[in-house]
Amino acid sequence: MTTIDDLIRLVQPPANPVHANGDWAAVEAALGLGLPADFKDLIERYGSGLFVDFIAPLTPFGGRNLLVESARQLLDGERSFRRSNPDKCPYPFHPEPGGLLPWAGVDNGARLCWLTEGEPDSWTVVAWNPRSWYYEAYEVGAVEFLHDLLSGRITTAAFSLEEEDEEEGDESLPAPTFEPTWQ
Repeated sequence: MTTIDDLIRLVQPPANPVHANGDWAAVEAALGLGLPADFKDLIERYGSGLFVDFIAPLTPFGGRNLLVESARQLLDGERSFRRSNPDKCPYPFHPEPGGLLPWAGVDNGARLCWLTEGEPDSWTVVAWNPRSWYYEAYEVGAVEFLHDLLSGRITTAAFSLEEEDEEEGDESLPAPTFEPTWQ
């Protein structure tokens, strides 16, 4: 099992993370459910920012509560599409029981979600690209997913991190980085 320390060895967090601390109990009350411990560790160590200029964890602290905002908008935003295309929506959406809850956004419009079934620390990560209605589930938590994605242990068809080397014509993963951002 990959831990926050493994991710830190791969990607150095900022010395002073932005929007990294706040009232987790208030966030969980607003969502109506508890959150995985590894996600709390991720936010507390990295705060608001971008992994490889592409993946933004939804921090619930700072000027905007991105985690709760995304959760509140998800069901309303997808309700009509799901009603007309139930075959393209294999999962319920939070706050429906066991529904998908976004925990990170991706620059190409994809989302990293939890499938909120069972205890929070056992939730599955689902990479979802709403543009193609492609879903891919991983039996890992948020920190392990990020670590394995950034180290090349896993890939997803929901989005690609690979960069093309213009001189060689080869594709490779970008160096694992994290840059803090101000919301």
